[in-house]
Amino acid sequence: MRFFFLLSLLLAVAFIPSSRVRAAEALYENQSRYHLIRVIQSGSLRTLTFRRKGYDRNQSRMDMADPLRPCLPYYRLMFAGYLFVPKPKRILVVGLGGGIVSRLSAHYFPETHVDSVELDPAVLEVAKKFFGFQEGPRQRVFARDARVQIKVFRSQGVVYDIIMLDAFSGGYIPEHLITKEFYQECRDILSPEGAIVVNLRLDWVIYQYQRRTLTAVLAEQYPFGGASGSEIVVALPSKRKLTKDNLLASARNLQQERKFSFNLPDVASQFDMGPGFPRQGLIFTDGHVPANILKQQLEGHFAHYKPPVPAFDSIAAWLKSHRLPVIFLALVFIVVAYTLHRRKRGLAS
Repeated sequence: MRFFFLLSLLLAVAFIPSSRVRAAEALYENQSRYHLIRVIQSGSLRTLTFRRKGYDRNQSRMDMADPLRPCLPYYRLMFAGYLFVPKPKRILVVGLGGGIVSRLSAHYFPETHVDSVELDPAVLEVAKKFFGFQEGPRQRVFARDARVQIKVFRSQGVVYDIIMLDAFSGGYIPEHLITKEFYQECRDILSPEGAIVVNLRLDWVIYQYQRRTLTAVLAEQYPFGGASGSEIVVALPSKRKLTKDNLLASARNLQQERKFSFNLPDVASQFDMGPGFPRQGLIFTDGHVPANILKQQLEGHFAHYKPPVPAFDSIAAWLKSHRLPVIFLALVFIVVAYTLHRRKRGLAS
């Protein structure tokens, strides 16, 4: 009986409708000047992806059933910046994506002005249409290259308390946004007690270059996370020599005051200096950005990369694509099993 049950289950899976096999539905696809932009819906999760070298890289994710839930681990870690600046007046986010970090910052700090810089106007439209992002008096977006816009801010005398650098573009960071000169321009518009929050990848070859370059401009760095591959580094213009206990105390106070949907003390607990990085070595400058290192990273680390597929979806998709041979083999097994069963009963009688 167990044998017949398994065969029946196999046949049932083989006939799963294609709509059930597909793990996600494409809501939007457009080739802008800079990216192949896609918006994917899977259950209540909506994901923004950019395609580079044939692969879709996740840029933003939102739970449509719970818009305040930070779906990607690094979203929570970006809030580590508020441990150092608990009462910011102005926030700058470089790299809008779906607008998740900007939107959450504006929600939890409603008295704060949040400015975002996004190179691609098409990304801004997607954020508005699919991810609930809205511009307003305290939520502005500048559709321009971040390097150019920061120069404009500097000329206008605009100062920010927190600057979040999250300008990933399909699996890489634009070279001119990781140099000593760029970080210096960010520091020029940073308040004396402010913080620059940088989203880095621990597994990238250029990680140590980025950390050294930050050290050349800013006095102190506090890294958070790293378990998911993303590490958030909070860099300060002056030394404060804070301990984990200091950060946990700040996190508990902010959690009580702002009522985050996630646990900010858990973010603070992920402060870890870790193995560090080689202090001696090259840094990135406008005149020396080792593009060959970036090329090695993208073509080496991702050369055989395949986006993860849930086990059931992978099996179901395989059965669907091999439906006819699966059905034929299942029928053959049923006939053989039935024949053997009849013969066994005949011999027993």
